[in-house]
Amino acid sequence: MTDIPHLLIYSTPESVSFLDHSSLVSAGYDVIPISDLRDLEAWLISSPGETVLILCHPSPQDALQASADILQAHPLVPILLVTNEINQSFLKQALEIGLADFLTVPVTSDQIQKAINRGLAHLKERRAGHDFEQVMTNLTDGFILTDLNSHILLVNQSAHQIFNIKVDQVEGMSANEIFYQQDFLDIFKPLRTYPYRNEISTEDGRVYSAQSSLIPNIGIAIVMQDITHLKELDRIKTDFVNSISHDIRSPLTSVYGFIGLIDRVGPINRQQAEFIHHIQTSVQHITSLINDLLDLNRVEAGYDLQRTEVHFKDLLTQTINNLEYQISEKMQDVILSVPDDIPVVLGNPLHLQRMAGNLIENAIKFTPLMGKIEVRCRAEAKQLILEVADNGPGIPLADQPHIFEKFYRGSNLSQLTGGTGLGLSIVQSIVDKHHGRIWVESSQSGTTFTVILPL
Repeated sequence: MTDIPHLLIYSTPESVSFLDHSSLVSAGYDVIPISDLRDLEAWLISSPGETVLILCHPSPQDALQASADILQAHPLVPILLVTNEINQSFLKQALEIGLADFLTVPVTSDQIQKAINRGLAHLKERRAGHDFEQVMTNLTDGFILTDLNSHILLVNQSAHQIFNIKVDQVEGMSANEIFYQQDFLDIFKPLRTYPYRNEISTEDGRVYSAQSSLIPNIGIAIVMQDITHLKELDRIKTDFVNSISHDIRSPLTSVYGFIGLIDRVGPINRQQAEFIHHIQTSVQHITSLINDLLDLNRVEAGYDLQRTEVHFKDLLTQTINNLEYQISEKMQDVILSVPDDIPVVLGNPLHLQRMAGNLIENAIKFTPLMGKIEVRCRAEAKQLILEVADNGPGIPLADQPHIFEKFYRGSNLSQLTGGTGLGLSIVQSIVDKHHGRIWVESSQSGTTFTVILPL
């Protein structure tokens, strides 16, 4: 784009004297005087950079008609109209057709300079609006913008197709007048915290990820991404893992059972007993791995997601009681801090207990003998915050971005450290399914896992 604005000055023979071209040239503009409409059309088609059309015409009505014709063919061109007189009717028509500005003769250099600046600003606004419109039109993702009261401000063409919207002009209508999918309308629930993400299924069997964000002083922006193929791949993966896991678990159960019967059919020596013990340990490890894989698949596939009110104080108390043997074996001090009046969370109690159990069990495993573990839970800003902190050796900084990945094991763990590498992956999947967040903070003096769940 050139730095010098172009001024196309079209004048009829009667209006040639309306403007002083030399003063505009002196002001640094590239002035192109035109007296033929065909030349004007050619310039408008090929004009580079920032171009403003100054239309000089003695007749206001003829000038308005000429401006309307030009804007129909070139809607982005800012037109400054210079004419003999302007009345109330003219002003109304000028606004309707989209003139950038209008002046009456005689025109001073200061007036035309200000008008040109307004025209250039008008050009930038129109280009920005046109570019935004083009982006929205060609965006394959559905885009919906509402105000804070869930009244529609914008729905792009892709969103029209996704929801099969038959109404052409939806702007100003309420969201529940246009959309009937309850999963989508959940985005506008009172006290909803943003950003918020959920999945929406349509009548044609497609699945969309709806990501909604709060735009201050404007409203709620929602982007709909088609994830049907990802859901299908996930289903195929889940079916495969479930099938293989079940096929492997059955013979493993037989192996473990027969190993336990060996000493009943005859005496075994010490070395044989040691071998048998190693086999039993390996079988138990593989069985634990299969069970964790099945649990992770169930969570990721959305099975058993019936939700009810969960009292976290009771849940955490029961979880710690279930781990009492491991805690006493390492003589650790587990401190539970939960206020009695903590609000309930809407969630799956079994999944949430598995989440808390995995975090606390991890802390027990990696905290030394006679170590200290704190389990803290509180409500804040319409969210429940759960923290599990220990005073173990910590997680190396290089490992921290990867700890929620499947089968990842920290670089500071020995080969003898038990675990399948799926515990934290299960935790993150459960947190995600409850629309929460999880992160870790760790140093050489200990590790803290923080989970935030919406109330």
